[in-house]
Amino acid sequence: MYAEELKVARTRTRMDDHDENTEQSNDAVLSDRRRRRRQQNEESAETAQPLRKDRPTPSSRQVKPRGTGSMGLVTRIPVVRGVVAYFRGVASEMQKVTWPTREETRRLTLVVLGVTIAFSIGLGLLSSFFSWWFQQAFHADSETTFLIVAAAVAVIVGGSYAVLRDRI
Repeated sequence: MYAEELKVARTRTRMDDHDENTEQSNDAVLSDRRRRRRQQNEESAETAQPLRKDRPTPSSRQVKPRGTGSMGLVTRIPVVRGVVAYFRGVASEMQKVTWPTREETRRLTLVVLGVTIAFSIGLGLLSSFFSWWFQQAFHADSETTFLIVAAAVAVIVGGSYAVLRDRI
């Protein structure tokens, strides 16, 4: 396309040069109709008076009448502008969210409920164990039971750490 434009530009330039040099010779070749049209255009250009404008030229700035296009409080109060901008941002971000399907939501809800129930049972058993264990510690007859359980807990925790320390 660029080559075609360049070719057209070159042709126009050559034609312009040709027209300047041979303008007088072209008058003889022109038909009567073209010659009359050219003479009329030249005469009308000579006798034409500039047109007078009855109104001033409109400015490039468009002045808006009051009350149109304004948002009232939103544009006048900076705090309201900030709140409106915040909620517009929230709305645009909510449109970008990829929401899970019903099946994904159901599956993930079941996972959360299962983990919650398992940990609540585990923590309840641990709490019951510690309450029983400390009750044994404060009875005069059960000091040996408390010490044996404490040693067992220390061995279990220490052994678990020794085995799992590379994985943690």
